[in-house]
Amino acid sequence: MSGEPQPAVETLAWLTGINILLAVFNALPAAPLDGGRLLRALVWRKTGNPLRATAVATDAGRVLGWVLVGGGLYLFLIGRLFSGFWLVILGWFLIAMATAEGGQAKLRELLSGVPVRQAMGLDPVTVPASLTVAQFLAAPEYRYGHSAFPVVDGEQHPIGLLPLKAAAAVPDMEQDASITSVVIPIEDIPTPHPDDPLVRVMPELDTSPAHRAVAVEGGRAVGVVTSSDISRVTTWLACSTSWRHRTF
Repeated sequence: MSGEPQPAVETLAWLTGINILLAVFNALPAAPLDGGRLLRALVWRKTGNPLRATAVATDAGRVLGWVLVGGGLYLFLIGRLFSGFWLVILGWFLIAMATAEGGQAKLRELLSGVPVRQAMGLDPVTVPASLTVAQFLAAPEYRYGHSAFPVVDGEQHPIGLLPLKAAAAVPDMEQDASITSVVIPIEDIPTPHPDDPLVRVMPELDTSPAHRAVAVEGGRAVGVVTSSDISRVTTWLACSTSWRHRTF
């Protein structure tokens, strides 16, 4: 009878060991682990450069990931297939997560303090809600390089966004229908104010059905923001930041 509790004790000891191992692993100075965030904070404090700090933590995460991959391949070679497989998977996961987190952190840092108005296309071409699909497709003023247009009511208030493909896909026999029949409702479109932080719009663009935001000021559409606009601003800021921090 005295030996019956032994399996429970061994299980508890095993779980405790696993938790300790995970805690130690999580403390390693590599993104996206907690230790990587601490490393990033320390480098930022020392250099005063948040982009440099992010790069160091991200590189550390990738290095650790490749070390795990290498360790897994070694275990494969000596016949420990199961352990090697999981170590390789863990390494690849760490590399992918470090790369993704580094990219997102870099974007947030670059766009910090940048308002929507600095990225949006100004004075967007709008479509009156009173038009039919046929009238919209035939009107020369809408033959631009745009793939979507804000739709406005009689008082110029935006009521939705019209993708050009949606209008073009309407059969000829049904093009007498109102343009509002193919409009994405404004409730489903991000509508930031031009002075809102651009970084807040980014996740909303990913979930928006048109992957666009309509900037609204005073109840009117004053701009459109796309992922390409954000990429353009990000590229400019990245080049500008690299130049400022370049050492000769």
